[in-house]
Amino acid sequence: MQAITKIKPKENAGWPQGFVLIDKPEPQIHHGNQVKLKILAAGICGTDVGIYLSKDSLKTTMLKLENDRLTLGHEFCGQIAEIGDQAKMHLAKLLFNYPHKNQILAEFINHRSIETLSQDNRLTDFLRENFVVSAEMHVTCGECYQCRLGDRHVCSRTIIKGIHQDGAFAEYMVVRAEDLILFAKDEIPVKIIAFMDAIGNATHTVQSAPVAGQNILILGCGIQGLAACAIARQLGAKKIFITDISHEQNGLSPEQLRQTKFRQAQSLGADFCFDMATATGKKLLYDTIRQETANVGVDLVYEMSGDYSAYTDAFQASRMGGTISLLGLPAGTLAVDFSKEVVFKGLKIQGIIGRRVFESWEMMRSLLASGLTQTFLNSGLPSLILPLAQYQQGLDALIKGAAVKVVLKP
Repeated sequence: MQAITKIKPKENAGWPQGFVLIDKPEPQIHHGNQVKLKILAAGICGTDVGIYLSKDSLKTTMLKLENDRLTLGHEFCGQIAEIGDQAKMHLAKLLFNYPHKNQILAEFINHRSIETLSQDNRLTDFLRENFVVSAEMHVTCGECYQCRLGDRHVCSRTIIKGIHQDGAFAEYMVVRAEDLILFAKDEIPVKIIAFMDAIGNATHTVQSAPVAGQNILILGCGIQGLAACAIARQLGAKKIFITDISHEQNGLSPEQLRQTKFRQAQSLGADFCFDMATATGKKLLYDTIRQETANVGVDLVYEMSGDYSAYTDAFQASRMGGTISLLGLPAGTLAVDFSKEVVFKGLKIQGIIGRRVFESWEMMRSLLASGLTQTFLNSGLPSLILPLAQYQQGLDALIKGAAVKVVLKP
């Protein structure tokens, strides 16, 4: 099969930029709790772009790879191909407890027990014909303190498929059955499920504090910022301010920023958009927030940019007692006057990682079925859909800011 790969970095050596498309054997089920999937579509994530560019922060985490070459990709939609013996019971449970039972599913279950369903020889074919899947690609241990508390998203032993183990930029992938999420074939489009991992990061961020009636500042107009904008709007946000930055050197002029990301943000529910590339843009942000919030400041800040310069905006724009949720991954360190910026303002600061398992997924399912899918499609998401072999075109578009979300199809 074809797969997009990256070579393992070495401790005291350079790490060449780029990916390589290779032919490799299909992965096989080695444990009874595993499922083999045929990949239908896979989204390119900002983390994938960072790996492509060989960023030091990602080099550090990928030093522990077991093999010399990794298949990338952790956002996907797939189809059941094979099921391990132990995995059949888990999949039967997912069918038995599926939240939207249509006539086909009801007839297949036919008042049978989970155990009887798991022994049905038609189980694999039924799933392949009537469902597609995604998976929580943060593979957790289920045994550490955090997992036992129900906080699997901060498992101390997390392994991320597509970063630490082979992922979804290939024709086939093997995952644990317990990490799967089922979707009826007519429930959500494949091209949306293909980047639900990213939508889930935004969903988790928005979940971090009550949204309805709140003024919100979103820092960063990438896929997570745009998704958070759409979700916050659907959940009843009052006013939404969103920022990004033009990059003349990368070919994204202020006018192009307005015509691409900002136009998309407005279609997803943003009330005000600001280019932070200039002092004028920063002043306009602060002036507008003061005017629109009666000089109070915003209730919530979602930091999605991964740029420390945005932290200053977060602190300055927040109201007393506000909440700042941090999803972006900045490099390096930042000096903060905690007394002035945090303690005396009574701010709440929350780090956001991954998705709440499976709370964020079920919230996404509900939001997407209640209009969010059409909102994304109407806004032009995903930006590009390309064959797997044309991944370079997609990466170039993301790096230049010409696309927000690229989906690859094997």
